[in-house]
Amino acid sequence: MALKVSRPVITAAVIFFALLAYFGVRSALRSDDSLAATSETAAPAEAAKPIAAVREVVAEPHSIFLNLKGRTEPDRIVTVRAETSGTVVNAAVSEGSVVTRGQTLCGLDIEARQARVDEARAAVEANRVEYDAARELAEKGWTSPNRAAAAKASLDAATAALNAAQVEIGRTRIKAPFDGVFETRLAESGDFLSPGAACGVLVDLDPIVVAVDVSQENARQLETDMTANVRLANGDIVSGRVRYVARTADNATRTFRVEVEMPNPDYTITAGISATVRLAVAEAPAVLVSPALLVLGDDGRVGLRHVDENNVVRFTNVTVIDDQGEGVWVTGLPASTSILTAGQDFLRDGTEVEIASARDF
Repeated sequence: MALKVSRPVITAAVIFFALLAYFGVRSALRSDDSLAATSETAAPAEAAKPIAAVREVVAEPHSIFLNLKGRTEPDRIVTVRAETSGTVVNAAVSEGSVVTRGQTLCGLDIEARQARVDEARAAVEANRVEYDAARELAEKGWTSPNRAAAAKASLDAATAALNAAQVEIGRTRIKAPFDGVFETRLAESGDFLSPGAACGVLVDLDPIVVAVDVSQENARQLETDMTANVRLANGDIVSGRVRYVARTADNATRTFRVEVEMPNPDYTITAGISATVRLAVAEAPAVLVSPALLVLGDDGRVGLRHVDENNVVRFTNVTVIDDQGEGVWVTGLPASTSILTAGQDFLRDGTEVEIASARDF
């Protein structure tokens, strides 16, 4: 028996399915409109370029400096020694005193040396009288010329003996061989000194020397008479000159000794303090930048990011050749460069940017 469906039921079903289709189509249309709107909104965001602030820099000639660490040393240091034997009777010069050349540092007892000088002087006078008489007789022909020659030889021998006696007595005064500072006393009053025994240590501090050790590569860049600026441990900066560059390397360190001398007339610079020697060894085109702009490249080397003529970010390795209070001087950039003053850390190589007004860093 066939099921008979009434007309109202059929009508309700048709209306239900029509409404279902209507709302389904409307939902689909709304979804498409939403996607289109989203695409229209996203498109400008994807097309926007990062804004970059840059600063135009132009390379200019700048000296390449070599900074070397060293210590100050005396120009000369001498242990003053006795040349004869005797007891020290004069030790008046105190340690640390400034002395002049020829000043007595240690005085020895002259003992019988003065008597020998007096004896030799008397012998000279006696032989001179005999020689004068023999010479006059020989000139008059009353005696043989040989007698006058013998008298002259005796006079010369007596004069030599007097000179020797005077030199010996002079050796009892141990004197400073040059102007300097009597650094250390090694003999006191009452000490007996034999020949070669030490009286004390004398140092010459004018000029004073800064000694540094340099590598083979750096040694080739240095020459005598080059001007140097020396920064002492207390912050003072003194001008000097290179006076010596070793031509033979130290066997242990394979480095070369270099000496820089500086005037020190008042002895204010002492020996043994740390010092930094700054030497201009070459010149290269460089730019002055803030050290905060330096970044590390993928290879770990220091560099700067800049913008090329197409407004594309580029990374270039640089070398720092000088460090000053207002910044660092670097080489390796093009002659004229637009460096990034912001965004060095996040604007990657190859990024196209929009240039903002240039500003100082």
